[in-house]
Formats: sequence, C-alpha cells, structure tokens
Amino acid sequence: MNDHAFKQTSAKSALILIEYQNDWLAPTGGINGQFQDREQFDAAVANSKKVLEEARRRDMEVIHVRMVLEPTYRVLGEGKYGLRKMVRDYHSFLGEQTDFFPGFEPLDGEYVISERTGGSSAFAATTLDSYLRNNRIFDIHIMGFALRQCVESTVRNAHDLGYHTNVIYDASAAFTREQQTSFLGDIAPFYANAITTQAFLTQG
Repeated sequence: MNDHAFKQTSAKSALILIEYQNDWLAPTGGINGQFQDREQFDAAVANSKKVLEEARRRDMEVIHVRMVLEPTYRVLGEGKYGLRKMVRDYHSFLGEQTDFFPGFEPLDGEYVISERTGGSSAFAATTLDSYLRNNRIFDIHIMGFALRQCVESTVRNAHDLGYHTNVIYDASAAFTREQQTSFLGDIAPFYANAITTQAFLTQG
C-alpha cells in the first residue's frame, strides 16, 4: 500500500494488547516470576490500565491478543528450540492461566484473537492483519508482554506489513532493565515510534 492510501485511511487507530493473561500478570502465573525487574513490571501494569481507559474514552479500536493452547502442545510440533520449547517447559498458556487478568477483560464489541499457533508475533497465523485492513486501520499502538519477545515480534511484523506502528514501551515490560534499554536503543528506531504512556495520554 502506498503513502497516499495511508493518508486517506489513517483517521482510525487501534490499541493492540499483547497477552494480558494470568500467566504473565497473576502472582501465581507460570511466567510471572521470570520478570527480574519488578519495578518495571509493576509500572507497566499500572500504565497499561491508564492507556486502556484512555483508548476506550477515545473510542479507539481495542484488540486483545492472547495465547490459548492445549495440554499436548501438538500445534507447536516438536518444539526443540526457543519459545516453542520454553512454552512446553513452563507449561504455559493452559487452562485458567489463559484467562484475562482482572482489569483487562475485553468489553463487548472489542476484538479478541485467541487462535495463535505458537508464533511470537500477534500477526502469526491470526486474523489481525485482515481485521485491521478490512476496517481500514493503519495507525496502531502496541503494548504488552513481554517487550523483547511477543511485543517486539509484533512490532517488527507490523512494520514489514506497512503499518504506522507505535509501541508504548513503559506499558510493556521486559524481563530486565537491560532488555528494555536495548529495545529502545537497538530495535525501536528501525521498526516503530517508541512512546511513553504520558505521551499517549496527551495525544487526545
């Protein structure tokens, strides 16, 4: 799609929430304990609530992306390496762990994506790209968990698909402060506009 087409369709925008599920956010979540920088994690949850409230106030499109798997993990195949192996090792995204964390449940009319098949990007084997294009949405804001994994993969993918991509980095948590710093210095400049929660709140 060319720049002229983007200018014609950029009025609508969407907030995309990546994996606001018990596995990540609940104290009993299987992945929750992996966050070494708890200050960053707590700030991300608090900031996410502010962003979500403001997006709803503006009547933005709100899209919830979650991972829901079954106990045999057959959809992941052998999963010898990387995240596909880690999901098995941590017994992630099963049962109640896949539920939305309180305060981040979708409202009626908000789009929910649950069909991901193990890809780290919210676009991987999902309807996200089709939904956005069919609704003429090209300006997107992304936040969620974890910053250097699913959020980064989604941001890279969105860039390559031609979206005007903003990542609200302090409403997203990396496992360590070093990972957040690396994202901001080495990744975001090439793939997205990195903004703070406060910048998002003052846009409208």
